[in-house]
Amino acid sequence: MAKKTAAKFDRAGLASLGAEKLAEILLDEASANKALKLRLQAALAGTAGSTKVLARIDKRLDQIERSASGITANRARELSTELGGMMRTIGGELGDDPVAAAERMVRMMSVMLGMTHRLYDRSAKLEKLSEEIIAAAVSMIAALPETGQVMLVPILEKVRDADKHHELGDVFSQVMAVLGAAAADTWKQLLEGALKNNRSPHHILKLLQDLAVKRQDFDEVIRLEEAKPELYQDSLVLAHLLFDAQRFEQALEWVRRKPKGMRVIRIGGMTAAAGPDYGVQERKLLEADTLERLKRRGDAQALRWQEFCETFEPDVLRTYIAKLDDFAEFEEMDKALDLVMNSKDATKSLWFLIGWPKLDLAARLVIDHAPDWDGRQYELLSTAAEKLSEEQPEAATVLYRVLVSDILKRSASQAYHHAASYLAALADLAPRVSAINGQYDHVRFMQNLRLKHAKKYSFWMLLPEDLR
Repeated sequence: MAKKTAAKFDRAGLASLGAEKLAEILLDEASANKALKLRLQAALAGTAGSTKVLARIDKRLDQIERSASGITANRARELSTELGGMMRTIGGELGDDPVAAAERMVRMMSVMLGMTHRLYDRSAKLEKLSEEIIAAAVSMIAALPETGQVMLVPILEKVRDADKHHELGDVFSQVMAVLGAAAADTWKQLLEGALKNNRSPHHILKLLQDLAVKRQDFDEVIRLEEAKPELYQDSLVLAHLLFDAQRFEQALEWVRRKPKGMRVIRIGGMTAAAGPDYGVQERKLLEADTLERLKRRGDAQALRWQEFCETFEPDVLRTYIAKLDDFAEFEEMDKALDLVMNSKDATKSLWFLIGWPKLDLAARLVIDHAPDWDGRQYELLSTAAEKLSEEQPEAATVLYRVLVSDILKRSASQAYHHAASYLAALADLAPRVSAINGQYDHVRFMQNLRLKHAKKYSFWMLLPEDLR
Protein backbone atom coordinates (compact mmCIF):
# COMPACT_ATOMS: atom_id res chain seq x y z
CA MET A 1 0.00 0.00 0.00
CA ALA A 2 1.48 3.37 -1.06
CA LYS A 3 2.40 5.71 1.79
CA LYS A 4 0.60 9.07 1.77
CA THR A 5 2.79 12.18 1.52
CA ALA A 6 2.07 14.98 4.00
CA ALA A 7 1.15 18.34 2.53
CA LYS A 8 3.86 21.01 2.70
CA PHE A 9 3.54 24.13 4.81
CA ASP A 10 2.99 26.50 1.90
CA ARG A 11 0.07 28.11 0.05
CA ALA A 12 -0.83 24.93 -1.82
CA GLY A 13 -0.53 22.78 1.29
CA LEU A 14 -2.75 25.04 3.38
CA ALA A 15 -5.29 25.32 0.56
CA SER A 16 -5.54 21.54 0.55
CA LEU A 17 -6.94 21.66 4.10
CA GLY A 18 -10.11 23.26 2.79
CA ALA A 19 -11.92 26.44 3.84
CA GLU A 20 -13.80 24.84 6.75
CA LYS A 21 -10.66 23.47 8.41
CA LEU A 22 -8.75 26.72 7.94
CA ALA A 23 -11.65 28.77 9.34
CA GLU A 24 -11.76 26.50 12.40
CA ILE A 25 -8.01 26.92 13.00
CA LEU A 26 -8.11 30.69 12.49
CA LEU A 27 -11.06 31.17 14.83
CA ASP A 28 -9.33 29.10 17.48
CA GLU A 29 -6.09 31.09 17.18
CA ALA A 30 -7.85 34.47 16.93
CA SER A 31 -9.52 33.90 20.31
CA ALA A 32 -6.06 34.12 21.93
CA ASN A 33 -4.36 36.47 19.46
CA LYS A 34 -5.84 39.97 19.33
CA ALA A 35 -3.64 41.10 16.44
CA LEU A 36 -4.74 38.13 14.32
CA LYS A 37 -8.37 38.76 15.24
CA LEU A 38 -8.14 42.40 14.15
CA ARG A 39 -6.40 41.39 10.92
CA LEU A 40 -9.14 38.88 10.12
CA GLN A 41 -11.87 41.38 10.95
CA ALA A 42 -10.24 43.93 8.64
CA ALA A 43 -10.01 41.36 5.86
CA LEU A 44 -13.70 40.51 6.28
CA ALA A 45 -14.58 44.21 6.24
CA GLY A 46 -12.56 44.53 3.05
CA THR A 47 -14.94 42.20 1.23
CA ALA A 48 -17.42 45.09 1.25
CA GLY A 49 -14.82 47.56 -0.07
CA SER A 50 -12.06 49.69 1.41
CA THR A 51 -14.52 52.06 3.15
CA LYS A 52 -15.27 49.52 5.88
CA VAL A 53 -11.57 48.81 6.41
CA LEU A 54 -10.80 52.52 6.65
CA ALA A 55 -13.56 52.98 9.22
CA ARG A 56 -12.15 50.20 11.42
CA ILE A 57 -8.60 51.58 11.18
CA ASP A 58 -9.70 55.15 11.91
CA LYS A 59 -11.77 54.06 14.89
CA ARG A 60 -8.84 52.19 16.44
CA LEU A 61 -6.37 55.02 15.79
CA ASP A 62 -8.84 57.46 17.37
CA GLN A 63 -8.97 55.29 20.49
CA ILE A 64 -5.18 55.16 20.79
CA GLU A 65 -4.85 58.91 20.24
CA ARG A 66 -7.44 59.74 22.91
CA SER A 67 -5.83 57.50 25.51
CA ALA A 68 -3.67 59.29 28.06
CA SER A 69 -2.65 56.37 30.28
CA GLY A 70 0.95 55.29 30.62
CA ILE A 71 2.18 52.32 28.59
CA THR A 72 3.90 49.48 30.45
CA ALA A 73 6.41 47.10 28.87
CA ASN A 74 3.76 44.38 28.43
CA ARG A 75 1.30 46.83 26.92
CA ALA A 76 3.99 48.11 24.56
CA ARG A 77 4.54 44.57 23.27
CA GLU A 78 0.80 44.11 22.74
CA LEU A 79 0.48 47.41 20.90
CA SER A 80 3.49 46.70 18.69
CA THR A 81 1.91 43.40 17.63
CA GLU A 82 -1.49 45.02 17.03
CA LEU A 83 -0.13 48.01 15.11
CA GLY A 84 2.20 45.80 13.11
CA GLY A 85 -0.88 43.89 11.97
CA MET A 86 -2.63 47.18 11.17
CA MET A 87 0.34 48.27 9.07
CA ARG A 88 0.15 45.04 7.07
CA THR A 89 -3.62 45.49 6.69
CA ILE A 90 -3.11 48.98 5.26
CA GLY A 91 -0.56 47.63 2.83
CA GLY A 92 -2.67 44.62 1.83
CA GLU A 93 -6.36 45.55 2.06
CA LEU A 94 -6.29 49.12 0.69
CA GLY A 95 -4.65 48.45 -2.64
CA ASP A 96 -7.63 49.93 -4.51
CA ASP A 97 -7.22 53.28 -2.70
CA PRO A 98 -3.49 54.09 -2.47
CA VAL A 99 -4.06 57.70 -1.34
CA ALA A 100 -6.17 56.55 1.62
CA ALA A 101 -3.57 53.88 2.42
CA ALA A 102 -0.75 56.44 2.42
CA GLU A 103 -2.85 58.83 4.53
CA ARG A 104 -3.41 56.16 7.21
CA MET A 105 0.26 55.26 7.22
CA VAL A 106 1.12 58.94 7.76
CA ARG A 107 -1.40 59.07 10.58
CA MET A 108 0.19 55.98 12.12
CA MET A 109 3.51 57.87 12.22
CA SER A 110 1.85 60.56 14.30
CA VAL A 111 0.12 58.03 16.56
CA MET A 112 3.41 56.19 17.17
CA LEU A 113 5.08 59.45 18.19
CA GLY A 114 2.31 60.16 20.69
CA MET A 115 2.68 56.68 22.16
CA THR A 116 6.39 57.16 22.81
CA HIS A 117 5.52 60.05 25.15
CA ARG A 118 3.38 57.68 27.23
CA LEU A 119 5.94 54.90 27.63
CA TYR A 120 7.25 54.14 31.12
CA ASP A 121 10.42 52.81 29.53
CA ARG A 122 11.88 52.52 26.05
CA SER A 123 10.42 49.80 23.84
CA ALA A 124 12.70 48.33 21.19
CA LYS A 125 9.73 46.72 19.45
CA LEU A 126 7.81 49.99 19.17
CA GLU A 127 10.94 51.82 17.99
CA LYS A 128 11.53 49.21 15.29
CA LEU A 129 7.87 49.31 14.26
CA SER A 130 7.99 53.11 14.07
CA GLU A 131 10.96 52.90 11.69
CA GLU A 132 9.06 50.38 9.55
CA ILE A 133 5.96 52.60 9.46
CA ILE A 134 8.01 55.63 8.41
CA ALA A 135 9.74 53.63 5.66
CA ALA A 136 6.37 52.28 4.46
CA ALA A 137 4.81 55.77 4.48
CA VAL A 138 7.66 57.26 2.44
CA SER A 139 7.50 54.33 0.01
CA MET A 140 3.72 54.67 -0.41
CA ILE A 141 3.94 58.42 -0.99
CA ALA A 142 6.71 57.93 -3.55
CA ALA A 143 4.52 55.45 -5.45
CA LEU A 144 1.51 57.80 -5.65
CA PRO A 145 0.74 59.62 -8.88
CA GLU A 146 1.35 63.36 -8.68
CA THR A 147 -2.35 64.13 -8.18
CA GLY A 148 -2.42 61.71 -5.24
CA GLN A 149 0.64 63.35 -3.68
CA VAL A 150 -1.01 66.78 -3.99
CA MET A 151 -4.11 65.42 -2.22
CA LEU A 152 -1.93 64.12 0.61
CA VAL A 153 0.04 67.33 1.21
CA PRO A 154 -2.60 68.98 3.50
CA ILE A 155 -2.58 65.81 5.64
CA LEU A 156 1.21 65.95 5.89
CA GLU A 157 1.07 69.63 6.83
CA LYS A 158 -1.54 68.90 9.50
CA VAL A 159 0.71 66.22 11.05
CA ARG A 160 3.70 68.59 10.85
CA ASP A 161 1.77 71.37 12.57
CA ALA A 162 0.69 68.97 15.34
CA ASP A 163 4.32 67.92 15.93
CA LYS A 164 4.90 70.63 18.54
CA HIS A 165 8.35 69.40 19.57
CA HIS A 166 9.50 68.96 15.94
CA GLU A 167 10.41 65.31 16.45
CA LEU A 168 9.39 64.32 12.92
CA GLY A 169 11.45 66.95 11.09
CA ASP A 170 13.80 64.42 9.50
CA VAL A 171 10.82 62.30 8.41
CA PHE A 172 9.28 65.23 6.56
CA SER A 173 12.62 65.81 4.85
CA GLN A 174 12.53 62.18 3.64
CA VAL A 175 8.99 62.68 2.34
CA MET A 176 9.94 65.88 0.53
CA ALA A 177 12.70 64.04 -1.29
CA VAL A 178 10.14 61.77 -3.03
CA LEU A 179 7.52 64.40 -3.89
CA GLY A 180 6.83 65.54 -7.43
CA ALA A 181 7.07 69.20 -8.42
CA ALA A 182 3.34 69.95 -8.01
CA ALA A 183 3.12 68.45 -4.51
CA ALA A 184 6.36 70.18 -3.48
CA ASP A 185 5.01 73.55 -4.66
CA THR A 186 1.72 72.95 -2.81
CA TRP A 187 3.56 72.18 0.43
CA LYS A 188 5.83 75.21 -0.10
CA GLN A 189 2.78 77.48 -0.20
CA LEU A 190 1.37 75.94 2.98
CA LEU A 191 4.69 76.27 4.81
CA GLU A 192 5.08 79.90 3.75
CA GLY A 193 1.61 80.57 5.12
CA ALA A 194 2.46 78.84 8.41
CA LEU A 195 5.69 80.85 8.66
CA LYS A 196 3.96 84.22 8.98
CA ASN A 197 2.70 83.88 12.54
CA ASN A 198 5.12 81.24 13.84
CA ARG A 199 7.17 82.09 16.93
CA SER A 200 9.69 79.32 16.24
CA PRO A 201 10.28 79.62 12.49
CA HIS A 202 13.58 77.78 12.12
CA HIS A 203 11.97 74.35 11.69
CA ILE A 204 9.74 75.62 8.89
CA LEU A 205 12.70 77.42 7.32
CA LYS A 206 14.64 74.12 7.34
CA LEU A 207 11.81 72.35 5.49
CA LEU A 208 11.57 75.20 2.99
CA GLN A 209 15.32 74.78 2.46
CA ASP A 210 14.79 71.09 1.71
CA LEU A 211 12.25 72.05 -0.95
CA ALA A 212 14.63 74.67 -2.36
CA VAL A 213 17.42 72.09 -2.58
CA LYS A 214 15.01 69.80 -4.42
CA ARG A 215 14.46 72.62 -6.96
CA GLN A 216 18.24 73.28 -7.06
CA ASP A 217 17.48 76.87 -6.03
CA PHE A 218 20.58 77.51 -3.92
CA ASP A 219 20.12 81.27 -3.79
CA GLU A 220 16.83 80.58 -2.00
CA VAL A 221 18.61 78.10 0.30
CA ILE A 222 21.07 80.84 1.29
CA ARG A 223 18.28 83.39 1.80
CA LEU A 224 16.42 81.00 4.09
CA GLU A 225 19.58 80.26 6.10
CA GLU A 226 20.14 83.96 6.67
CA ALA A 227 16.50 84.28 7.78
CA LYS A 228 17.07 81.83 10.64
CA PRO A 229 17.96 83.10 14.11
CA GLU A 230 21.76 82.93 14.52
CA LEU A 231 21.35 80.24 17.17
CA TYR A 232 19.96 77.85 14.53
CA GLN A 233 22.22 78.69 11.60
CA ASP A 234 24.63 75.97 10.49
CA SER A 235 27.19 77.48 8.16
CA LEU A 236 29.14 74.22 7.87
CA VAL A 237 26.18 72.20 6.59
CA LEU A 238 25.33 74.95 4.11
CA ALA A 239 28.95 75.13 2.96
CA HIS A 240 28.93 71.36 2.27
CA LEU A 241 25.69 71.77 0.32
CA LEU A 242 27.11 74.59 -1.81
CA PHE A 243 30.36 72.68 -2.36
CA ASP A 244 28.44 69.64 -3.62
CA ALA A 245 26.48 71.97 -5.92
CA GLN A 246 29.84 73.27 -7.26
CA ARG A 247 29.12 76.80 -6.06
CA PHE A 248 32.61 77.16 -4.67
CA GLU A 249 32.80 80.93 -4.11
CA GLN A 250 29.66 80.83 -1.97
CA ALA A 251 30.85 77.65 -0.25
CA LEU A 252 34.10 79.42 0.71
CA GLU A 253 32.17 82.38 2.12
CA TRP A 254 29.99 80.15 4.29
CA VAL A 255 32.71 77.78 5.48
CA ARG A 256 34.58 80.82 6.77
CA ARG A 257 31.56 82.01 8.75
CA LYS A 258 32.70 80.60 12.06
CA PRO A 259 30.06 80.43 14.82
CA LYS A 260 30.49 82.95 17.62
CA GLY A 261 28.77 81.04 20.40
CA MET A 262 26.54 78.09 21.22
CA ARG A 263 24.26 76.75 18.50
CA VAL A 264 21.46 74.22 18.18
CA ILE A 265 22.21 71.73 15.40
CA ARG A 266 21.16 68.29 14.20
CA ILE A 267 23.63 65.45 14.85
CA GLY A 268 22.66 61.93 13.77
CA GLY A 269 18.97 62.82 13.67
CA MET A 270 19.07 64.33 17.17
CA THR A 271 18.93 67.97 18.25
CA ALA A 272 22.03 68.96 20.21
CA ALA A 273 23.82 72.02 21.53
CA ALA A 274 27.26 72.69 20.03
CA GLY A 275 29.96 75.18 20.92
CA PRO A 276 31.92 77.27 18.41
CA ASP A 277 34.67 74.63 18.18
CA TYR A 278 32.33 71.85 17.06
CA GLY A 279 33.38 70.55 13.62
CA VAL A 280 36.43 72.84 13.50
CA GLN A 281 38.62 70.28 11.70
CA GLU A 282 35.89 69.38 9.23
CA ARG A 283 35.46 73.09 8.54
CA LYS A 284 39.17 73.63 7.85
CA LEU A 285 39.43 70.63 5.54
CA LEU A 286 36.34 71.69 3.61
CA GLU A 287 37.85 75.16 3.27
CA ALA A 288 41.03 73.57 1.88
CA ASP A 289 39.08 71.45 -0.61
CA THR A 290 37.12 74.53 -1.68
CA LEU A 291 40.29 76.56 -2.18
CA GLU A 292 41.67 73.76 -4.33
CA ARG A 293 38.55 73.80 -6.53
CA LEU A 294 39.08 77.56 -6.90
CA LYS A 295 42.59 76.90 -8.29
CA ARG A 296 44.25 78.10 -5.06
CA ARG A 297 46.25 74.96 -4.41
CA GLY A 298 49.01 76.66 -2.42
CA ASP A 299 46.52 78.14 0.03
CA ALA A 300 44.76 74.78 0.32
CA GLN A 301 47.98 72.91 1.11
CA ALA A 302 49.07 75.54 3.62
CA LEU A 303 45.77 75.11 5.44
CA ARG A 304 46.10 71.31 5.47
CA TRP A 305 49.66 71.52 6.83
CA GLN A 306 48.58 73.97 9.52
CA GLU A 307 45.77 71.61 10.54
CA PHE A 308 48.19 68.67 10.74
CA CYS A 309 50.63 70.67 12.87
CA GLU A 310 47.82 71.44 15.32
CA THR A 311 46.20 68.01 15.48
CA PHE A 312 48.64 65.30 14.25
CA GLU A 313 45.61 63.77 12.53
CA PRO A 314 46.88 60.95 10.24
CA ASP A 315 44.15 61.42 7.62
CA VAL A 316 44.98 65.11 7.30
CA LEU A 317 48.62 64.27 6.56
CA ARG A 318 47.57 61.60 4.07
CA THR A 319 45.49 64.15 2.17
CA TYR A 320 48.32 66.69 2.32
CA ILE A 321 50.87 64.14 1.03
CA ALA A 322 48.52 62.94 -1.73
CA LYS A 323 48.19 66.50 -3.08
CA LEU A 324 51.97 67.10 -3.33
CA ASP A 325 53.96 67.11 -6.55
CA ASP A 326 55.80 63.93 -7.53
CA PHE A 327 58.76 63.07 -5.27
CA ALA A 328 58.01 65.95 -2.88
CA GLU A 329 56.36 63.58 -0.43
CA PHE A 330 59.65 62.18 0.91
CA GLU A 331 60.94 65.51 2.19
CA GLU A 332 57.51 66.49 3.57
CA MET A 333 57.09 63.13 5.28
CA ASP A 334 60.46 63.52 6.99
CA LYS A 335 59.44 67.02 8.10
CA ALA A 336 56.16 65.69 9.52
CA LEU A 337 57.85 62.86 11.43
CA ASP A 338 60.47 65.23 12.82
CA LEU A 339 57.67 67.50 14.04
CA VAL A 340 55.90 64.57 15.70
CA MET A 341 58.99 63.14 17.41
CA ASN A 342 60.01 66.53 18.83
CA SER A 343 56.58 67.53 20.05
CA LYS A 344 56.12 68.24 23.77
CA ASP A 345 52.80 66.39 23.65
CA ALA A 346 53.95 62.75 23.66
CA THR A 347 50.38 61.46 23.90
CA LYS A 348 49.36 63.19 20.68
CA SER A 349 52.56 62.00 19.00
CA LEU A 350 51.91 58.38 20.01
CA TRP A 351 48.35 58.64 18.70
CA PHE A 352 49.70 59.71 15.29
CA LEU A 353 52.48 57.10 15.12
CA ILE A 354 50.07 54.27 15.97
CA GLY A 355 47.46 55.52 13.52
CA TRP A 356 49.83 56.16 10.60
CA PRO A 357 51.38 53.58 11.48
CA LYS A 358 55.09 54.01 12.20
CA LEU A 359 55.65 51.41 14.91
CA ASP A 360 59.45 51.67 15.17
CA LEU A 361 59.20 55.37 15.98
CA ALA A 362 56.23 54.72 18.26
CA ALA A 363 58.34 52.21 20.22
CA ARG A 364 61.21 54.69 20.55
CA LEU A 365 58.77 57.37 21.76
CA VAL A 366 57.24 55.01 24.33
CA ILE A 367 60.60 54.00 25.79
CA ASP A 368 62.02 57.55 25.77
CA HIS A 369 58.96 58.78 27.69
CA ALA A 370 58.54 55.70 29.90
CA PRO A 371 58.08 57.67 33.17
CA ASP A 372 55.62 60.13 31.62
CA TRP A 373 52.70 57.99 30.46
CA ASP A 374 49.37 58.42 32.21
CA GLY A 375 47.41 55.20 32.67
CA ARG A 376 44.14 57.13 32.54
CA GLN A 377 44.74 57.46 28.78
CA TYR A 378 43.79 53.79 28.68
CA GLU A 379 42.13 53.73 25.25
CA LEU A 380 45.25 55.01 23.49
CA LEU A 381 47.76 53.11 25.63
CA SER A 382 45.97 49.76 25.43
CA THR A 383 45.55 50.10 21.64
CA ALA A 384 49.20 51.08 21.25
CA ALA A 385 50.38 48.21 23.48
CA GLU A 386 48.37 45.70 21.47
CA LYS A 387 49.74 46.97 18.14
CA LEU A 388 53.32 47.07 19.43
CA SER A 389 53.26 43.60 21.01
CA GLU A 390 54.29 41.66 17.92
CA GLU A 391 57.25 43.73 16.68
CA GLN A 392 58.13 45.93 19.66
CA PRO A 393 57.66 43.86 22.85
CA GLU A 394 59.77 46.18 25.04
CA ALA A 395 57.57 49.19 24.26
CA ALA A 396 54.40 47.14 24.69
CA THR A 397 55.67 46.02 28.10
CA VAL A 398 56.19 49.63 29.20
CA LEU A 399 52.59 50.52 28.32
CA TYR A 400 51.01 47.42 29.84
CA ARG A 401 52.91 48.03 33.10
CA VAL A 402 51.67 51.64 33.17
CA LEU A 403 48.09 50.48 32.69
CA VAL A 404 48.23 47.78 35.37
CA SER A 405 49.97 50.03 37.90
CA ASP A 406 47.51 52.86 37.36
CA ILE A 407 44.42 50.67 37.77
CA LEU A 408 45.71 49.16 41.01
CA LYS A 409 47.00 52.48 42.36
CA ARG A 410 43.54 54.03 41.92
CA SER A 411 41.79 50.88 43.20
CA ALA A 412 39.63 51.05 40.06
CA SER A 413 37.82 47.79 40.80
CA GLN A 414 35.56 48.13 37.74
CA ALA A 415 38.73 47.86 35.61
CA TYR A 416 40.38 44.97 37.47
CA HIS A 417 39.43 42.52 34.70
CA HIS A 418 41.33 44.74 32.24
CA ALA A 419 44.35 44.78 34.55
CA ALA A 420 44.22 40.99 34.71
CA SER A 421 44.25 40.73 30.91
CA TYR A 422 47.18 43.18 30.74
CA LEU A 423 49.13 41.04 33.23
CA ALA A 424 48.47 37.98 31.08
CA ALA A 425 49.84 39.91 28.08
CA LEU A 426 52.92 40.90 30.12
CA ALA A 427 53.55 37.26 31.01
CA ASP A 428 53.43 36.34 27.31
CA LEU A 429 55.81 39.18 26.42
CA ALA A 430 58.31 38.48 29.22
CA PRO A 431 60.42 35.82 27.39
CA ARG A 432 60.95 38.24 24.47
CA VAL A 433 61.87 41.30 26.52
CA SER A 434 65.37 42.32 27.49
CA ALA A 435 66.26 45.16 29.89
CA ILE A 436 64.17 48.27 29.24
CA ASN A 437 66.21 51.37 29.95
CA GLY A 438 67.13 50.12 33.41
CA GLN A 439 63.61 48.94 34.34
CA TYR A 440 63.43 45.68 36.26
CA ASP A 441 62.33 42.38 34.73
CA HIS A 442 58.88 40.80 34.88
CA VAL A 443 59.60 38.77 38.02
CA ARG A 444 60.58 41.87 39.98
CA PHE A 445 57.62 43.80 38.54
CA MET A 446 55.25 41.13 39.86
CA GLN A 447 57.01 41.07 43.24
CA ASN A 448 56.57 44.83 43.50
CA LEU A 449 52.86 44.55 42.60
CA ARG A 450 52.28 41.91 45.28
CA LEU A 451 54.08 44.04 47.85
CA LYS A 452 52.10 47.22 47.10
CA HIS A 453 48.68 45.71 46.42
CA ALA A 454 48.60 42.48 48.41
CA LYS A 455 45.20 43.26 49.97
CA LYS A 456 43.36 43.82 46.68
CA TYR A 457 41.95 40.30 46.86
CA SER A 458 39.22 40.86 44.26
CA PHE A 459 41.95 41.62 41.73
CA TRP A 460 44.25 38.70 42.53
CA MET A 461 41.34 36.26 42.39
CA LEU A 462 40.87 37.18 38.71
CA LEU A 463 44.34 35.85 37.84
CA PRO A 464 45.15 32.22 37.05
CA GLU A 465 47.11 30.49 39.81
CA ASP A 466 50.40 30.64 37.87
CA LEU A 467 50.21 34.45 37.50
CA ARG A 468 49.43 35.37 41.13
